[in-house]
Amino acid sequence: MHCGNSPSDESEERDKEPRTLTYPAYIASLLDSGAKRMAAGVRMDCSSQGQCPVSCHLCHMSPGPPRPAEPVLLQVTKASPIYELVNNNETYQALQEAMMSMLWCSGKGDVIDDWCRCDSSSFGTDGLPTCAPLPQPMLKLSHLYEPSSSLVIVEWNHAEPPIGVRIVDYLISQEKVTERTDHTKVETETMLSFVDDILSGARSPCVMLGDIPDPFTSIAMIIRCLEPDTTYMFRLWAVDNTGRRSSPSEVTIKTPCPAVDDVKAQEIADKIYNLFNGYTSGKEQQTAYNTLMDLGSPTLHRVLYHYNQRYESFGEFTWRCEDELGPRKAGLILSQLNDLSGWCRGLLQEPKIGLRRASLKYLSCRYTDTKAFGLNWVDLGQDLRKACDEQMLPVMYNDYGEPREL
Repeated sequence: MHCGNSPSDESEERDKEPRTLTYPAYIASLLDSGAKRMAAGVRMDCSSQGQCPVSCHLCHMSPGPPRPAEPVLLQVTKASPIYELVNNNETYQALQEAMMSMLWCSGKGDVIDDWCRCDSSSFGTDGLPTCAPLPQPMLKLSHLYEPSSSLVIVEWNHAEPPIGVRIVDYLISQEKVTERTDHTKVETETMLSFVDDILSGARSPCVMLGDIPDPFTSIAMIIRCLEPDTTYMFRLWAVDNTGRRSSPSEVTIKTPCPAVDDVKAQEIADKIYNLFNGYTSGKEQQTAYNTLMDLGSPTLHRVLYHYNQRYESFGEFTWRCEDELGPRKAGLILSQLNDLSGWCRGLLQEPKIGLRRASLKYLSCRYTDTKAFGLNWVDLGQDLRKACDEQMLPVMYNDYGEPREL
């Protein structure tokens, strides 16, 4: 219903105080004086929004065959819990308990203080209660630090509802994909408890906290000891105080190619040329052999590249190795070149490879029995400041090709 001045009365009503007639007052005036008499200067715009039920004593029903009642929404003026609209105490209590059960216990249990007492039908095959939904943590790669050839930084937010669920731990798994074309074939390598293995400092030489978390930031974790140019899958579960696990959240990433120091590779190429130049004694041959065998495949690729760029006119690198060291030793050295994928071998043929060095802050935690005093997520940052020391971890990255302006 829309009330306002009619066009004929607008000039007369401009200087007067606007008159407001509530809907209940208007309905009461109809009961008192009939439907044809209305307040002067009031216009009513009507539109069909359904029909009133026959039982409604405020409605003036037109004669004719009865039609089924339709719901009518008049106006929502205030949002309130349903149980607050009930005056009867027993009904109020029942509605409140039902609403709390639907909100926190999926309607399959009762709220007791800050936990859910599940119905007998709300237990899984493992015997654990299932009525209170266990939130799934969202694992993601850090947006501040890029992965290197040997480490990644993952993070997630700790969040739990105020009623029904109490998260006491997280489980982190690391799996290496053994086939590059089929991510379903994996090799399980590590399963760690966030509380027992990482926070306690008991067993995490390759996994450590990246920073001191607080209730408003993500929990960042550095995972080291990874192989270059390898696909890994990381999964995260939340664990509540009943032993339930949430649905896993996962991140799959392929680590970059191994990092090389191109300046050092150029120096070694010069050193090998000097050892091979002229008469090569047995001592010089052994020095060259030991030097090349200790390089590893990535640096050996760059030594070969720089040697041929500078000294190919005196003999190509492969031929010089065979000539100076003999086929057997040369074969052992050159066989390392096949240890890399075609993708990484292609990148190592770039004319210029830059090296960036960065430092990551991490927490080195002393052993602490977290189960002895319990875990409070709100005060986690304060506890870590007492048990952990901040240290820096050096990390190397390669930039391939000439730098481009963005």
